[in-house]
Parts: sequence; C-alpha cells; structure tokens
Amino acid sequence: MKIKLYGELVSDDWVWIYDFFEIPCCYPGIVRDAIAALPRDDELVLEINCPGGDVWAGFEIFGMLQGCSAHTEAHVIAMAASAATTVMSACDTVLASPVAQVMIHQPAARPNGFLNNDGARGLVNYLDSIRASIINGYVLKAAGKAPRARFEQLVDESTWMPVQDAIDLGLVDGMLDTDEETAQRIAAAGGLLITNMATLSTPPQALLERYEAAVRAGNAEEVPGHPVEPKTPDAATTPVTALENAVGTNGGSNWKLQAAIDLERARCVL
Repeated sequence: MKIKLYGELVSDDWVWIYDFFEIPCCYPGIVRDAIAALPRDDELVLEINCPGGDVWAGFEIFGMLQGCSAHTEAHVIAMAASAATTVMSACDTVLASPVAQVMIHQPAARPNGFLNNDGARGLVNYLDSIRASIINGYVLKAAGKAPRARFEQLVDESTWMPVQDAIDLGLVDGMLDTDEETAQRIAAAGGLLITNMATLSTPPQALLERYEAAVRAGNAEEVPGHPVEPKTPDAATTPVTALENAVGTNGGSNWKLQAAIDLERARCVL
C-alpha cells in the first residue's frame, strides 16, 4: 500500500483549517488509517514531499511506524525536511530521488506573550530535550554509519544535503529508480515554493483568525463543528480590516488565494 505525505506536517486537530484554505498538508491520521487497513503480507510505502511542520505530529508518526509489523519504506521524491526527516527515519528502508533534498535543523518555538528569565530558561531546556529526541531518530536510522556528534553538528548548522550525503550518513539507504513514472511523480509534486533559507511556517492560529474574519465578513461559510462566535463590540472590525488590507475589498475567493500564497511564502520548514 502506498500513501502520500505531501505539504506541511500538521496535527490531526488542525487538518480542517488547511482543508478550508485548500492548502496541502499531511498528518498522523493518514498513517494511522493506512496501517489499520494494510492487508496481511503487504508493505507500507510513504511517498514524501514534505517541508516539515509540527514536531509532535512527526513523533506520533515515528512511533506508529516503529510499531508497524509490516515492512515500511519511505520514497523521498523531492524533499524531506525537518519533522519529515523524523518520519523518514522511522521507516525500515529509505529511498530518495537523485534530485531530492534532505534537511535537518534545530526545533523552534513560537512563544505566546513575554517570557521572564525562568520562562526563557525553561523554553531552552524544553527545546534541548526536543532536539535530543530528534537526533535519537537519526542515530537509530544511521545504525552506526555516523556518530551522534556528527548529527548534532549538522542539526545545529541547519544542513541541506543531496541524496549522496544522506546515504553517506545512513539516513537514506539508496536511490529511487529514475524511470518515467517516478519522474512524472516528482514533477507533479513540485508545487511547493522553496527558498534557500528555512523559515517558520504560519501557525494554524493565524489561519484560524483568517477563517473567523472571512466568516464574519460574509465571504465564507462556517465549517461544520467549527463555529465562529459573533464579534463583540470592543472587537470592532480589526480582523476584517486586516483581511481586507491583505487581499483588497473585492470579496469572492481572492482572500483564500492570498491566504494560501502568504502561507507558502512563510512556511518552508519548521
């Protein structure tokens, strides 16, 4: 069985908002459902073109793949970056296109509000712990091909690598055959806007604010199960004004297109 993990990696709880904006995403539920439906004696192939995203979603998928009794195989057809490399590392076999890129770097956080000294130190300790967990996955996959210290260095340097370098480190086991079918899949999956510098993605909360603003402005219908509370008098029109400033006052579907463009510009990797 083959499943596709394209677009940003998100938590199951936020899939609905990405679907609302028609933004490609992947999430633990895809893997969970595939494992549950996997026929006996079949293998699970994950076709990956993912810039990363939610580290906890990546950890959740890692655990599911490690516990899967069937053979698991990752096919990196264009990019596996950040949290997507955690998913990739959980597979029994990893193959990558000759033109694929693998990217590893430190985890990042977007704190809400201000932090005092104790809060800042706590955040540093938390990120150090997450960093160690990420590197654990790489070390396990490498199986002695590269030492832990080497992965720590590469993570801290935010390293992009071609497939040959990933093979040397033990993160990738070999190259995908470059037949016509593979080439067509790579071309079809190449719609992600990639820059030379990894940046933080737009958080789901920002998409939620856009969604609420659009519903309140009458430009979109509520998604079942995700009601929008009427705005209070002191809320004025700030959310709608921000939306109008971003896409103009034409209404229609322009706001959705611009939201998708804004996310693509900001998201590359987390």
